Amino acid sequence: MSNNGRPVHRIRYGSVVAAIWANNSQSGYFFNTTFCRIYKDKDGTTWGEAASFEDRDLPSLAKAAADAHTWIYQQKANATTVEVAE
Repeated sequence: MSNNGRPVHRIRYGSVVAAIWANNSQSGYFFNTTFCRIYKDKDGTTWGEAASFEDRDLPSLAKAAADAHTWIYQQKANATTVEVAE
């Protein structure tokens, strides 16, 4: 699992984006998550990102965080699943 400077998974709800990053350590991979709010500038031509959220963004932020948590733990479960031959 290589991230090549890119997130391994992205979750978006409206203007809220969660980016999940895989990092390698001596103990194996672990994940970090960053959150941002995307917006267009005043003239509406250029996209930007902000690390602050308005009150109306908070439900989307909470949903993105919960879904990021679920996705990460699914990845961990898949990585440690052992099939037993019958």
